[in-house]
This record gives sequence, structure tokens and C-alpha cells, in this order.
Amino acid sequence: MFSILLVVLLSFSCSVNKQQVNKNYINAEQVAFIEFIQTQDGKVISGDAPNGRRIDGPTYRFDTETKKLEIIRKENFLLDTVRVILGNGRILKGAAGTGLSMRINAIGKLPYSMYNLTIKEVNAEGLSINFDGKPVLIKEGKNWEATTSKIDTIKMEIPTIINYTTTYSIKYHGLIDKKNILQ
Repeated sequence: MFSILLVVLLSFSCSVNKQQVNKNYINAEQVAFIEFIQTQDGKVISGDAPNGRRIDGPTYRFDTETKKLEIIRKENFLLDTVRVILGNGRILKGAAGTGLSMRINAIGKLPYSMYNLTIKEVNAEGLSINFDGKPVLIKEGKNWEATTSKIDTIKMEIPTIINYTTTYSIKYHGLIDKKNILQ
């Protein structure tokens, strides 16, 4: 009886320790940096496409070699409470429009969800996410992509049919020092 109780207690304590290690993987002087870029490209199948949307406004620059993140526009968050920084970008091409828009999301705790992405955990193995409900593990420095396609009709004098292809790209840059974040 005692040996069974001892095995159960040891198993439970190992499980708790593992959770604590994963929880504390990002130390107080660092943040995990992730980029989530959606590129939408529109190709006219028939008709004449109207002028597409125009977007612009990058809010940050990241140097992959020095691991320096420069925040160009004033963001409203305290770096002390941030564990993950998510660079959220959108690129429009072709009949979908033109331009690039980049924003910063400061994340204090995980899991964190936005659109069809849920960031579950950052640990020594990499970045654990769910994308469209499917689990994915992205190693540090690696890029992961998914593509969707949709045909849409724009009702005009002469209807225009456009094929929209959206590529979702997620890159896990790893941990960066908070001192390398310039605001």
C-alpha cells in the first residue's frame, strides 16, 4: 500500500515540476517573439477588378541577426508584464489591394487567440499553436505556412470573379532580450 502511494506521489510531483519548467521557460528579462503574416493575393478570373484596398503602416522592424526589435509607433503596454510579442502583419497583392500593415500584440499569458490562431505554449521544444483547430509545433527560427483559396464575385455592372489566395505564415524567432526592444 505504501509503495503504491509513493509511486502516485512521485508521478504527481514529476508532472507538476514539468509544468513549472514549461511555465517558467521565458524568464523575466526575455520575451518570445512570433510573427503571424497573412498575405492575400487576388487574381481576376473574369471581368475588370475595381481598385483594391490600400493598407500601410508598419509599426515595427525586427533584425533577425541581432535579434533587435524596434517599435516604430508608440504602443500602449508595459514591457515588464509581457511574455510574448506577436507581430501581426497583413500584405495585400493584386486584385486584393496593395500594401503592408504590421502591428504589435503584447501578450501577458498563454493561451492567446486571434483569428484562426491560438498560441498555446512556448517551451524548450518550440512554439506550440493551434491553427484552424489543428495542433502545430514550430521550432525556433523556423517558418510554418498554410494556404487557403476562395473565389468571390463582385457585383458590378459587369460582374467580376476573383480568386483570393491567402497564405498564413508563422515564424517563431525564439526568445529575445527585453533590452533589445527599442521603444
